[in-house]
Amino acid sequence: MDALVHIANLLILVSFSLKDILWLRVLNIVASVFFVSYFLLQDPQLLVLVAWNVLFTGVNIYQIIKLWRERRPVILAPREARVHAMAFGRLSPRQFQQLMTLAQWQHPQAAQRLVAQGEALDQVMFIADGEVEVRPDGAPAPIALGEGQFIGEMSFLTGQPPGADVHAGQETTLVTWPHAALRTFLSENETIRSALQTIIGHDLVRKLRRA
Repeated sequence: MDALVHIANLLILVSFSLKDILWLRVLNIVASVFFVSYFLLQDPQLLVLVAWNVLFTGVNIYQIIKLWRERRPVILAPREARVHAMAFGRLSPRQFQQLMTLAQWQHPQAAQRLVAQGEALDQVMFIADGEVEVRPDGAPAPIALGEGQFIGEMSFLTGQPPGADVHAGQETTLVTWPHAALRTFLSENETIRSALQTIIGHDLVRKLRRA
């Protein structure tokens, strides 16, 4: 009978050496089964300890289900997979899928003004297809931005109004994120926030080099 306790403790000891939290929880559940068996074989039965181990097992099962859901492969829709490959490689497919739950797809008309200089902007835009024209004051010609680049990211980062008009080109497709919802989401997801800041930073460097 005492062997049940020794086996249970041995399983817990082995679980401490595991790096994978999923298998650690599985071993703890198995150990609880041995503990419960031991407590039920006592005279009188140690029902309080049985109840505690049943509770521990329930918590571990719940966490295992969560881990399993988080580790399931994510299959992105074709257009999302294309955008992910363009610029969001620092995010895992699951992280990118979470980010895309806030996004909207837009297909502006040719020459439609997307950003007005000096006017508050409430969204960040990403060019998924086509191109746009940036028209800064005093510039001899518009500056073209193409797929894989952001629009209005400086306004999102600084809170300042944009410094140039932006107009859509032919057959432009945009992915947009509302400022308020995106800030709330990033404040709750530190890893995604850090990766997105790096992604935007790389885009800004590209633009500065072109300028």
